[in-house]
Amino acid sequence: MTPPPNAAFYYAPDNYQTAGDGVVGRQSATGGFLKGFIHHAGVDKILIYADQAQVFEQFRDFVAEAGGDTDAIGAYLPANTAGLSDVGTLFRPGPDVGSLAWRRRHFDPRGFSIAGITHTVCETMAMQVIGDLLVAPVQPWDALVCTSACVKGVVTRLLDGHAAYLSRRFGAEVTVPLELPIIPLGVDADAMAARGSDQAARADLRGRMGINEADIALLYAGRLNHVEKANPIPMHLAAETAAQSSGRRLHLIQAGQATNKDVEDAFKQAATSFAPSVNHHFIDGSMTELYDMIWAAADIFISLSDNIQESFGLTPIEAMAAGLPVIVSDYDGYRESVRHGEDGLAVPTAQPPAGAGAEAGFLYDTGNIPYPVFTAATSQSTAADVAAAADAIVTLIGDPALRRKMGGSGQARAREVYDWRHVVAGHQALWQDLADIRAGAGEAVPLGEGEVPHPLAADPFHLFRDHATVRIEGTATVTAIGGADSLKAFLASDIAAPLAAVLMDEAATAALLEDLAASGPQTAAHLAAKQPPERLTPFYLTLGWLAKVGLVRIEAGDGDGPDTPAPPFGASETWKRLMGG
Repeated sequence: MTPPPNAAFYYAPDNYQTAGDGVVGRQSATGGFLKGFIHHAGVDKILIYADQAQVFEQFRDFVAEAGGDTDAIGAYLPANTAGLSDVGTLFRPGPDVGSLAWRRRHFDPRGFSIAGITHTVCETMAMQVIGDLLVAPVQPWDALVCTSACVKGVVTRLLDGHAAYLSRRFGAEVTVPLELPIIPLGVDADAMAARGSDQAARADLRGRMGINEADIALLYAGRLNHVEKANPIPMHLAAETAAQSSGRRLHLIQAGQATNKDVEDAFKQAATSFAPSVNHHFIDGSMTELYDMIWAAADIFISLSDNIQESFGLTPIEAMAAGLPVIVSDYDGYRESVRHGEDGLAVPTAQPPAGAGAEAGFLYDTGNIPYPVFTAATSQSTAADVAAAADAIVTLIGDPALRRKMGGSGQARAREVYDWRHVVAGHQALWQDLADIRAGAGEAVPLGEGEVPHPLAADPFHLFRDHATVRIEGTATVTAIGGADSLKAFLASDIAAPLAAVLMDEAATAALLEDLAASGPQTAAHLAAKQPPERLTPFYLTLGWLAKVGLVRIEAGDGDGPDTPAPPFGASETWKRLMGG
């Protein structure tokens, strides 16, 4: 039986945090995906690729907390990047596929696929790394997963616009070099259903807040940030109208973390100012136990997203999975996840035409305004229809049967489409498709003979090769000039040897000096031929250092002689000592 496709997860602990202080949607979604993968992938090993070995223990803790098998985990480091060919796919929880493609080019570009994923795409860094996909050594067997059709449209416009520029700039056609599939984010449908049906939690939290069973509780869940998440004013205005026209006692629960105390105070002030007839409650999103109770306590979920930083929108999916009817703005990924009239009600939105944001975009790109000002300039003029939102609230307040029907419909949709088991399977199917492409497609921009894998991050002794009088290669002559008894003192000196770890060890260096003393001057090529391949890099570095401290002399040869053996990349003793590989 063919094992299911697997991937190594590019791992930095902060990217996979799912709860606690300061957690944002990107982290929650990424951590949720890895937890879903642990439970539903059906693979023998859960693997990570990390820049530092120190994070492995944190990864072990993550797997243990998720209920996974800590004996079935493994890690790859930069020193053994080539080993990713045994896995087949490297998953990056962000759009920067290009930087990993440059890293892969030092080994075998056909060795494995790289799959990234979009989150917020309006930040300068995100837009730049997406544009860089056109010049990085990305291959046809790589992918950038888009979490919604809306965000794929953004990515496509970025790439098409940059490709058109590059094509005109260099007189050659430039095309998008990788796959752009759409795979949504997901939820643990069973866990959310359990939270939503927890009657004890409902009674407890509603009791604490003074919400009677005859009252209606609206719920907003997400960051409390009016310039980077959602401006609450349309929600307040709609809730106020609904409270007055329905005659029902209406509560609005806002659950999440504010950016800071000033923003929290401003949210509370706005709530009472613009919706004085509504009873307001705020729950800190970092208080996980309390936050988990909100889904049972609420009757209706509402989120009127108006911000370009949102690309998918996870909380409406969580609400649907919890069995709540939802009211959402007809905006970004919400437009695709919530079916108007079935799972909830979508509120029309409007925004200015292209060109109206050009000046803001320029000022953000040039650093004249920060990101929150850029998003504020956009969201401030992106409108959800307040009257339609109020009508939606009134409709659901007055029709308990419709609330139940939409809640059931949304819950079924969350289970059938957005549960992690389906999302994980979608990614695994993609990884298999990429493997099939990798088996047959031609390589884009194969490495030419003598080329460095990354021209902008080159070997310094290649890039600066004209700086010195003599290069330690070929017929360059190496002569011992005495003083070998001081080798230990030189190696122990932080001034004489500030980075001794990249050199040969003391025993090998002493043997080299003894060979030179016994045999007389030798060419660099002759000396190098005596070294095992894994020692060539520290050997060349050691010869230069020995000349620096006066233990050998390097002189130019006659130019004729054997080629100097090149050190194999990624197999040297230096690499292993520095990176722990």
